[in-house]
Amino acid sequence: MDTLLDRAWESIEIFLNHVTAFLDTVLRPLEFFGPGVVIFILAFSVVCITRIIARFYVTERYIKLKKEFEHWHNVREEAIKQSDKEKGKALAKNIDQAQLNRVYYDYFFEGLLKNFITNVLPILLMVAYVTKVYTSETLFQRFGRRAVFSFSSGSSSTTEISSLLWFIICLLFSFILFAILKWMIKNRYAQKKTK
Repeated sequence: MDTLLDRAWESIEIFLNHVTAFLDTVLRPLEFFGPGVVIFILAFSVVCITRIIARFYVTERYIKLKKEFEHWHNVREEAIKQSDKEKGKALAKNIDQAQLNRVYYDYFFEGLLKNFITNVLPILLMVAYVTKVYTSETLFQRFGRRAVFSFSSGSSSTTEISSLLWFIICLLFSFILFAILKWMIKNRYAQKKTK
C-alpha cells in the first residue's frame, strides 16, 4: 500500500512541477508589467476557471441525491399539509428520521466535496504557486524589490504588501468583477432577446 501511495504522490508531484513550469513560461512575458499585474491575472484566471468548472462538473451521484432529497422533502411537505395537524407532524417527523435526514446529509456532503474540488482546490493550488514563485527573494531577483507593493507612511516606516496578501485581495476583487461581468452579459443577452 505504501508503494502505491508513493507512486501516486510522485505522479502528482511530477504533474504539479510540469504545471508550474508551464505557468512560468506563459507568465514570463507578462512580468514586464510587474508582479501586481501578474498576480491579478492569476487570481482572475483561477476565478474564471473555478466558475466554469463549477458550472459544468456535476457528478451523477450529486444529481441522484438532489432528486432523492427533493422527493423526500416534497413527501414531508405533503405530510404536514394533512388536515389532522398532529398526525401530519408525526408523519413528517417519521419521514425526517427515516429518510430525509440521511438523504440530506449525503446530499450535503456530496455538494461539499463538489465545492472543494471545483472551488477550493484550484484556489489552494494557485495560492501554493504564488507563494512558491513570488517569494521575497524571487521578487528581488526578478523585479528588484522584496514586496509586490511598498508604501511609505511617515518618516522611515514602510508598509509592504506580500504576494500572498496581494493574491487574496485580487481574488476577492476578481470574484466581484466576475459577478459584475456575468450580470452585464446576462443583461445584454436579455436585451438582444427582447428585440
